Amino acid sequence: MDIEKIQALISKVKVPLTDETFFLRLFHLVAKERKELNKQNEFAKICNEEYGDLSRRADLTKIQASVSIRNVLRTRKLVDFFINDKGNILTDGLNEKIEQFKHYLYSLGPKRHYDSVRQELILRVLNVLNNKEIVTLLKTISKPYLNKNSDAIIRNTLALPKSVVITDVHAKKAVFSAFMAYLRQSVGSCFGTAPSIIIHDEQPKQFLKDIIELLGTGRLKRTFGGVEYSVPFSASSGVGDLKRQLFFSDDVTIRQIEIWYSPGLINALDAASLFPEGLNLKAKIEKAKELCVEALTFLKKEKGYCFTNVEEILRQILLKEFNLKEEAILDFQMRERQTSREGLLLQVLDTGLQAKTSGQLIDKFLNQLEEAKNAFKAIADNALLKSWEFTIASFAENKAGFTTWNLYSSLGFRPNEEGGIGETMYKTLQIKLDESNRRVHDFQEEYEQAYSQIRYMETRLRTASTDKEVQWLKAEYQGKVHEFRFLEEMRDKIHNKAKKLANLFDLLIDIFMYFFPQYFQEVYDASMQDVAASQYDDSPAGFRLLFKYGRGNTAGWTHIYTPEEFIDSLANFFTSTEPEIRQSAELEGLEEEFSEIITAIVMKIRSPEFLETAFTRMARAHHTAAIKDPLHHLDKIEKKPWAYVSGGNMSTLVTTYYKREQKPSELSRWVENPSELLIFLIDAMKQLPQNIKEEYIKNSDKSMLMYSPTHAFLLKPGLHEFKKAWQNDLFSYTYVRDELILPRERFIRQMILDEEMMDAFLDSLIKDLPVHLEGFIKSSLKPIYKTLSPIEFRTHLVDQLNRDKSLRYAGNQLFTEEEIDSKLYAELPFFHAHELKSRVTAIFKLLPTQKEIDETFLEQILDALYNTLRDVKIISSQQLQEMCLSILSLADFKTTSEIDYQVLIAKACQQLGFALPAPIIIADSNWVNEMFAFVVNPGNGNLEFWRVGAIGTIGSPMSNWKQWLNGSRRDISWGIYNRPYEYSP
Repeated sequence: MDIEKIQALISKVKVPLTDETFFLRLFHLVAKERKELNKQNEFAKICNEEYGDLSRRADLTKIQASVSIRNVLRTRKLVDFFINDKGNILTDGLNEKIEQFKHYLYSLGPKRHYDSVRQELILRVLNVLNNKEIVTLLKTISKPYLNKNSDAIIRNTLALPKSVVITDVHAKKAVFSAFMAYLRQSVGSCFGTAPSIIIHDEQPKQFLKDIIELLGTGRLKRTFGGVEYSVPFSASSGVGDLKRQLFFSDDVTIRQIEIWYSPGLINALDAASLFPEGLNLKAKIEKAKELCVEALTFLKKEKGYCFTNVEEILRQILLKEFNLKEEAILDFQMRERQTSREGLLLQVLDTGLQAKTSGQLIDKFLNQLEEAKNAFKAIADNALLKSWEFTIASFAENKAGFTTWNLYSSLGFRPNEEGGIGETMYKTLQIKLDESNRRVHDFQEEYEQAYSQIRYMETRLRTASTDKEVQWLKAEYQGKVHEFRFLEEMRDKIHNKAKKLANLFDLLIDIFMYFFPQYFQEVYDASMQDVAASQYDDSPAGFRLLFKYGRGNTAGWTHIYTPEEFIDSLANFFTSTEPEIRQSAELEGLEEEFSEIITAIVMKIRSPEFLETAFTRMARAHHTAAIKDPLHHLDKIEKKPWAYVSGGNMSTLVTTYYKREQKPSELSRWVENPSELLIFLIDAMKQLPQNIKEEYIKNSDKSMLMYSPTHAFLLKPGLHEFKKAWQNDLFSYTYVRDELILPRERFIRQMILDEEMMDAFLDSLIKDLPVHLEGFIKSSLKPIYKTLSPIEFRTHLVDQLNRDKSLRYAGNQLFTEEEIDSKLYAELPFFHAHELKSRVTAIFKLLPTQKEIDETFLEQILDALYNTLRDVKIISSQQLQEMCLSILSLADFKTTSEIDYQVLIAKACQQLGFALPAPIIIADSNWVNEMFAFVVNPGNGNLEFWRVGAIGTIGSPMSNWKQWLNGSRRDISWGIYNRPYEYSP
């Protein structure tokens, strides 16, 4: 690309070089120009597609991650190049496509380093297509049989219209897209996500076998130790970002989220047919703005502000569109449930034309809302991959027998539990037993009288004087003997029945417990988010009861969401099992009594007392406080008989999924400080057998399961700095202190910030605050000293913010210590603008750049960029790195490369002292973008546990995990599943 064109392109950016959007704008301009001139084949176009507009709008609204959108859309499109419309796996020319994909592997865009791991996963999947066994497995995939839930998952995975009939070809394409997609965690699912990532990324054959089984049978089954464990295919792919909390206010000084730019929201409104035909994107955004503003005005009407989410906004827009009220929806749904319970058709209730029309309208509203929600999720989530993950998550409670235990607890099987089934059974049996005992007593008295009469007649027979008298007495005696034997038989029969009745209570409990797993099962429910948690602390996982009707076909199973559905399912269970139980040998002679007991149980279940006391029993069983008047405060109850939240048990999941008799081996301990945790991890790796360590030496991507007190994630022993630490023979404490902490401390403590650098940092810190506050806040925070170290500067800022009450906005502190530390970490060290050329030149000498970027050409590009500095005096480390990426993009007129320049530039800057020393990255958090690392905080000089980006140049301290890192909680540990062969097929 010639320098004149580069200068023209830079001039179009319109903002100074130090503006945070400069490099992003420049990158999108290059991508746009390249796209217009592109003469590549279709495969290359998809590999090189930057999804610039979608990414820009996603980053603006921050509702869905742009990196996830790019990954989902790219994998969805790539599928067509490897599976044709006949369902054939296309392996011809595979190696050429792999080489072509490598050419576009890494993005040069600012903050596009998050794409790298996703691109590398796609490459690995393409490479395994050379494995004949993998190809054979892909060929065996077929569509689900008569399972509308599985059909819907495939349809959402490929973003197909509802009218499309799912075929074997669609199934293969959906599976292959899930195979290539990058799995990330939803809220509350870490215990399932961490093992699932290992299966998906490191055990591809096992992943495909799971998917084939799920599509073929609707369930995953594991049998070992003589016991079968089975979980149904999750019908839900989760809520995605539908429930991400958003804040809107009428206060014009607060920056509002322009939600109408969201690609997912536009997708959702389109799917709900809320745009007139033929609208272009600009017109759709304007229409979306109109709809959203109206919905938000309604939601804010009482307080002038609202906390809401995309799902609630979509619902409000559609309510307005259909001219419906929430009360009408609730009434319709209640009538539908009542209809379902009574086995009637909807039209029986809809006695008039108006009611029928209203029902049809509401039904249409609910369908369009569901379509809108699915379309919103589909742009950033692979539905099949998420459904598989949530299916795996159900194994976390499967082995513990929680279904039986929860049902036993909530139903109240103990005879002394007020309002429970046990009390009803006991009272019914006691009445029957008392009646039997009374009858035994009555027969005994008659028996004794008959016996006395027989003895009397025997005496008379011996003293009879005439033959006629003897004859008469014999006939009388015979009658009494028959009566005596009848009374004896009846007495013994009722006595035996009474003994059976006395034992019937325990017998029925055992029988019901036997049948429970055939009719009920608890499964992970990704849509349950009943308990709020911070962004970086997992909310408890939700498990929901489903009713199986005693059927083997999972397509007919239903989840229980409401008290009415819970009661109906219980009643259905007892009435459905009654005929089979009646025929059992143990109940012979008690058939009538058993039927009366079932009738009494069903009547008790349908009484208000039963459900109210069920909540009390659940609270007692789970050691939580009971809620007063529970039926009117369901939203406050965590442990419902049909749904509860739990931490999720990764140990149980691994044990069951991998068919192990014993729980996986683990090392665990509580820690008093971050360095102690790091030493624990280093020592844990050193203790491993050499053959296990070799696997991590050879493969830096290989993972090991790990957990903190609140989160399950993936240890990455093969990452560079961490691997060097556990391969070293030095005493671990000494190595951590001398090789990891002290050099980083020295770098920070030797750094000096002058007045201009501190000004530049304050400008960056306050840029998102209302304009009218910026001058006052900057002058209040500015130190009186001309030079300070980063630690002194940060101390000054924190002290000022804590001491000066005028430095508050809307009652809150302007910046947290965490935000200040994050900003320092990303931007230090600063340097003066006149050093720019020398620093860039030094960096490029360490890069494997192409020959075309010679020193003269590099200087010309630098001059063109330098001219945009205007009056800028200070440049940050982050801006320097982004500038180097932009130079590469401009010089070669490209947006991607076969070389990971994001990593190389970061390493070059660290080597030259132009960036803070590299963090010690130790794990993948499972979250969208973050890794876990140990960082010497530039704000205080201490070693801390942080979440950082993939290349470690941006990050934030895990402040809300302090209690797990300072020794204050000795009751909960950190741990590693240190035998990875225990969780492999």
